[in-house]
Amino acid sequence: MSPLLPLSTNIHEPQRLSLACKLILLVMFCLTQFIDTLSMSALLSAIPALEASMGMTEIQSTWVFSGFRLTFSSFLLISGRLSDVYNPKTVFIGGVSTLGILSLCAGFVYTTVPILVLRAITGIGDHSRWCVGSD
Repeated sequence: MSPLLPLSTNIHEPQRLSLACKLILLVMFCLTQFIDTLSMSALLSAIPALEASMGMTEIQSTWVFSGFRLTFSSFLLISGRLSDVYNPKTVFIGGVSTLGILSLCAGFVYTTVPILVLRAITGIGDHSRWCVGSD
């Protein structure tokens, strides 16, 4: 029996990036991690102020954080599949853009229900940055 041959003998070498491109990617990934960390830590310290200014109950203020994590974990598998099917760079940029835009919108909300909905949808945008990895 003959050994199995690969489907394609045309093996490409990985593309080399310039130093400027590497630095831009590093800054972009660091800013993305900073946005996520800031989003969580600033939210935890702002919950008492949200309760007082919006008249939230303790249960409602818990959902500000829990809604984000619930949608984040629920859409993690879907985002992994999207990054497999489509370009991972597009999924990453779309997720970070969604996270930024919805976080900005949540800053201008003055009632309880919209802040809960926006924080939950923000979790959908944040999950896509975790699923984009290298092969």
